[in-house]
Amino acid sequence: MIVYAVLTLGFSVGAILGDEEPVAYQVFRKAGDIMIGGLFPFHTTVNDLDNYWKPEPLTCSSLNPTGFLQALAMQFTLEEINNSTTLIPGWTLGYEIYDTCLNTLTCLHPVLLLLTKNGTERVEMKCNLTDYKTRVISVIGPSSNEVATVTMKLFGAFLVPQISYSVTSDVFSDKTVYPAFFRTVPSDSKQINGMIDLMRCFKWNWIAVVASDDDYGTTGLQQFSSSAMGKGICVAYEGLISKTLSSSETNTIIEDILDKIAQADVNVVLVFASLTHSIALFEEVIMRNMTKVWIGSASWVLSEDILSMPGIEHIGPVIGFFPNAHYVVGFDEFIKNVISQIYPSQSALMSSSLGTSEGYQNIDLKPDIISSILSPLTSLHAHSVYTAVYAVAYALHSLLNCTFIKCNNQGSNLYAWKLLEEVKKVNFSIFNTSFRFDSYGNPNTGYDIVTHSISELGFSIIGSYNMELTLNSSLINWGTKQNLVPVSQCSGDCLPGQIKRVKGTHSCCFDCIDCQEGLFQSSGDDFQCQSCPAGQWSSVRSISCSYPTYLYLQWSDTAVICLLFVSFVLLCFVLGTLILFFNHRHSPLVQASGGYMCFFALTSLVAVLSSMVLFIGKPVYLVCLVQQPFLAMSLTCCLSTFSIKALQVMLVTDFKGVPTKYIQWLKTTGTWVSLLSGILIQGLFCIWHILSMVNTPQSNEVTFLYKYLKCEISNVLDFFLMFGYNGLLALISFMLNCVAQAPPGQYNLARDITFSTLSYLLIWIVFVPAYAEVTDGSQSLLQMAVTLISSFGIMVGYFAPKCYILLFNPQMATEEYFKIYIN
Repeated sequence: MIVYAVLTLGFSVGAILGDEEPVAYQVFRKAGDIMIGGLFPFHTTVNDLDNYWKPEPLTCSSLNPTGFLQALAMQFTLEEINNSTTLIPGWTLGYEIYDTCLNTLTCLHPVLLLLTKNGTERVEMKCNLTDYKTRVISVIGPSSNEVATVTMKLFGAFLVPQISYSVTSDVFSDKTVYPAFFRTVPSDSKQINGMIDLMRCFKWNWIAVVASDDDYGTTGLQQFSSSAMGKGICVAYEGLISKTLSSSETNTIIEDILDKIAQADVNVVLVFASLTHSIALFEEVIMRNMTKVWIGSASWVLSEDILSMPGIEHIGPVIGFFPNAHYVVGFDEFIKNVISQIYPSQSALMSSSLGTSEGYQNIDLKPDIISSILSPLTSLHAHSVYTAVYAVAYALHSLLNCTFIKCNNQGSNLYAWKLLEEVKKVNFSIFNTSFRFDSYGNPNTGYDIVTHSISELGFSIIGSYNMELTLNSSLINWGTKQNLVPVSQCSGDCLPGQIKRVKGTHSCCFDCIDCQEGLFQSSGDDFQCQSCPAGQWSSVRSISCSYPTYLYLQWSDTAVICLLFVSFVLLCFVLGTLILFFNHRHSPLVQASGGYMCFFALTSLVAVLSSMVLFIGKPVYLVCLVQQPFLAMSLTCCLSTFSIKALQVMLVTDFKGVPTKYIQWLKTTGTWVSLLSGILIQGLFCIWHILSMVNTPQSNEVTFLYKYLKCEISNVLDFFLMFGYNGLLALISFMLNCVAQAPPGQYNLARDITFSTLSYLLIWIVFVPAYAEVTDGSQSLLQMAVTLISSFGIMVGYFAPKCYILLFNPQMATEEYFKIYIN
C-alpha cells in the first residue's frame, strides 16, 4: 500500500531576492539536467515572529553579506563546472537556492519544496522510496547548527546527500541519526583539540571561556572543558551570552562577564561564540580598553565586521582558527559582475561569464554591504562552498560513469540515495590538495591558525593544525616588553623533581612539593612521587633514580699517600730502634728499659703500622673481620708492656719496702703472666667483635646514592671495649708513674712512660668525638692518622731518649745510671 502526503508549494521560476519578500520566493534558480539545492542565510532576521499566529508567508530582513556571498559562490562553481567539458560532459547542473534566514521555522518551507517529487510540487511519502526522485539530487548547506538539526533529519529520511559549508558541530557526525550529512569544514572537536594544543604550546593553563548560549556555543564549551581538564588546562570562568535577550540585556550580561574575567586574573580568553555575540562582546572590550590574549573560533575570527571594528587592534593579540582556505580564481571578478548587474551604471564591471542577470534586480546592496562583499576575505568564504559543489560534481561523475569525453550512463538511475554512496567515496584534488570524506562525513582538511595584524587582509597566517600543530610564534605581536609571551597560569610551573599539591577546586592551582630521597617525579605524573626501583636511589627533588656509586680509600688518593709516607718513615724509625736495641741488648739501658719486653713492644708497633694497609682499598669481608681486632690487639701488646714496666718502676721508686722476691717475680715470670693476661682480656673483646660481625645480617637495601665503603662497626659496644681497654692500660701506666719520684743520680724511666702514655691518652680522647662527627669517608683516614700519631708519641716519649743515649751519649748507658731498674 502506498501512502501519499501531498504538499502544494508556491514557487516562482523567476528568482527574486527582495528585502521584504516571502520566504518561498526568495530563490536563485537556474534550470539544468540535474538540479542541486542550496540553503544559505541571505538574511539574519525574521520579521514579526512574535505575532506569528497563522501560517502566512514569513518575511526576512537585514541582508547578510556572508550568506549572499556564499550563495554566489555556489552559482559561480556550478557555472564553472557547466563550462567544463571533462567533468560531466553532456550534462548541465541547475540549482535552486533558498534563504534560511538563520531560522528553523523559515527553512522548513524551502526544504519541503526541495523534497517534492521531481517535476511536481508534491511530497510523496511512500513505504518504499527507492524509486522516488526528489526535486534536487543533492543539497549544499545550511550554515548553522540549529537549522541543520531540522533540515538534516528531513533530507536524511530521503537519503538526499547534504553537504554543509560551515556546520561544525560534532553532533552531526553520528551517522545513525544523520546518515546523509557531509561537510567541507572540520568539526569542532578538531578545532578544540587545536586550541588546546596551542594553549599547551604557550603553557597557558588558566583560561576564561565566553560562549553563546546556543547549540554552537554550549556544545563547544562543554567539549573544550572536558578535553582541557585532561590536558592540564583549567577553566577559571565560563560565561554564556544568551541569544533570546534584548540588546540592553545582552550588554548587561557581557559587562558582568568581563567583570568576572577581570576578577579571575586570567590573561587568555577563549571566545566560542556566534558572530553577533562576538561583535557585542568586543565592543564592550574596546570600551573598557581591556587587554588579553583572545583565542577565536572560526565563527568570528576572520569576520570583516570584527576586523574593521575601530580599536580592535588595541585589545591584545587575537589568535584564531579558520578552516583551510584557498583563493578561488575568478570569483572576485564574478562578484564584481554581480554588483554591476545590481547597479547597471557600473557597466565596466560586466562579464559574459555571469550567464544570467535574473534574480539580482531587487537586491538592495548598501555601500557598507558592498564593501564587505568586495573585501579581500571574499575567497575565504567561497572556498568551502566551492569544495562542496565539486564534491557533488565528482560524485555525479562516478555515478554517471563519465570519462573526460562523455558519460556512459543515461541518467535513468539518478536517485539521491545512489549519489549518496558515491559522495562517500569521492577522492579528488582541489587547490593542489587531495580531498575526501571520512566515515563520519568529515573532511580530511584542517585549520589555518591566524592572528590579526596590520596588513591588507587584516590578518596573518601563523600556522596550521590537522591533528598536529605547526606554529611560527615569532609572527605574533604580543604587545609586551621584548614581545614575550604573556603568562596565564594559576600557579607557576614546578621545578623538575617537584610534584603538585592541588589547593582549591582547580587542578591548575597548586603548591610545589619536593620529592624526598628514594622518590622521584616521573614525567608522566605531576601529582605523586614514585618510589625508586629496588637497587636504586635518588636524592631530594629528583626526576629519576640511579644505581649508587661506591667510594673507598684508594692507594692513589693524596691523603692515603701522605699517611703511607708517614707510616713508612715511622716504621723505619721503629725498625731502626729495634735493630739498635738488639745490638745493645745486653746493655744496662736496654735491660732497664724492659729487656725482651722492649723487643715485644717494638714488634707490636711494627704490627700497628702494618695494620694501616687494612684500611686501604675496597673492603672485603675477611679484611673487615680482622681490621679493628688486629689494630686493637697490636696496641694492647705494646701498652701492656708499658703497664707492667710502670708497675715495676713505681715499686722500686716509691715502695722500697716491698720484698725483693716479689719484685723479682714481677720482673721475670710475673711479666709474662701479666702480659698474657692483658692480651687474653683483649682477645676476648676481639672475639666478641668478630662474632658480632659474623652474626650481623647483611642488608642489600639501597638507601643512598653515594656510599663510602669502609668496614662497618656492627656493635659499637665491643668497638668501645677494645679501644677503651687500650686506653685503660695507658691510663694505668700514666697514673702509676705520673707522681713517681726520680731516683737521685738515676735515669728517670717514669718520665718516659708518663709522656708516652699521656700522648696516647690525649690523642685517643680527641679521636672519640671527632670520629662520631666526621663523614664515612673521613673516619678511616682519621683512625689511621690517630694511630700513627699515637705510635709516634710512644716512640718519641719512650724510645727516642734511649736511642739518643745509645747513639750520641753512650757513656751514660752504664749500669750505675740504670742500676735501680736492673737490681
